[in-house]
Amino acid sequence: MNLFVALIGAWGLVTGALVVLIICRTRLESKESDWIPLTEDAREERAIAEQAALEKKAHKFDWPIRILGTLCALLLVGMLVFWLYQGITSPPPPPR
Repeated sequence: MNLFVALIGAWGLVTGALVVLIICRTRLESKESDWIPLTEDAREERAIAEQAALEKKAHKFDWPIRILGTLCALLLVGMLVFWLYQGITSPPPPPR
């Protein structure tokens, strides 16, 4: 049973980190704009550079989110398999 508690704790930590990364990426993406001023001055170039920088920062979260998401799913499946295995191999409770 201690292994099951450890799996739940590890899953909780991984899921918490995953949620934090998703929130950070979402906040960065919310700052992106679909509208860029099309003028002849430097405002257009600066706006394009700012949008490119925001997009680059947001895409830095892609791989960690994928890895943590996969690890979260694997831990969840591991907990399910362990729970089923314990249910199958443990003896039934004695009748009262």
